[in-house]
Amino acid sequence: MAKNTPVELPELKIYRPKITDYKLKMLIYGPPGAGKTTFAATAELHDITAPALFVNIEGGMLSIAEANDIGIEEPPSVVDLEGFSHLDQIFWYLAKGDHPFKTVVIDSLSELQIVNLEHIVGKQLDKTSTSGAKREDEDDIWQEDYGKSTQELRRFVRKFRDLPMHVIFTAHDASSQDKDKNEIVHPALTPKLRTAVSGYMDIIGYMFTVTETIEDEEGETEEINRKLLCQPYKKWVAKDRSPGGRLGMVIDNPDVPTLVNKIMKKEEV
Repeated sequence: MAKNTPVELPELKIYRPKITDYKLKMLIYGPPGAGKTTFAATAELHDITAPALFVNIEGGMLSIAEANDIGIEEPPSVVDLEGFSHLDQIFWYLAKGDHPFKTVVIDSLSELQIVNLEHIVGKQLDKTSTSGAKREDEDDIWQEDYGKSTQELRRFVRKFRDLPMHVIFTAHDASSQDKDKNEIVHPALTPKLRTAVSGYMDIIGYMFTVTETIEDEEGETEEINRKLLCQPYKKWVAKDRSPGGRLGMVIDNPDVPTLVNKIMKKEEV
């Protein structure tokens, strides 16, 4: 036996993945008002994903306060984030499993990035860096703060992703240029964090709205419809890791039950 080989080897957990055991690990991003929060609330409409717990970071729960408007019996349960340190308490509450929730929604990851930076800066006020610079207020953000924030948020996203439940992250959208000066629309996260989070998710969808003209007996009316881009298209980032890309390119008027049923090839409930 090799010198560094432990006397008792831990047992390996070997399994065959089954679609019936699938848990949503997804990021929905898009402009404000596109319907990301409302979409996540439709997790209440499927027995596989209901009930859901919202971790409210943005303070924007008005869109799901009227349950009937989005076809659910009552608004989802919500916990307001009281600072970045509060996330540990929420995580361990869910990890212990002594709760009714099948889905957790982090709304939003973009805002959490800001909360995390404020948390990091707040702990360093009045302290001096190795270069001799002194941090004097909360708006004094250093480059090294972004590196630490990326590490902390990557760890946070992995922990929540690995919970034995459905996990939905929302984020704002942003645009930047690639190395060839082409515009890219992506989740509003710093580049290194965006790359890491993109690798953790099975589904990344871009939520947007379109105004369509409807003709009927009374004439023409305009109707605003939500759509979810599930495959990369031109400048928009998206991802579908389901077998064979079962979500297709675009889902019209998307909701969580539609995604679940498409991925599992189940009939609508």
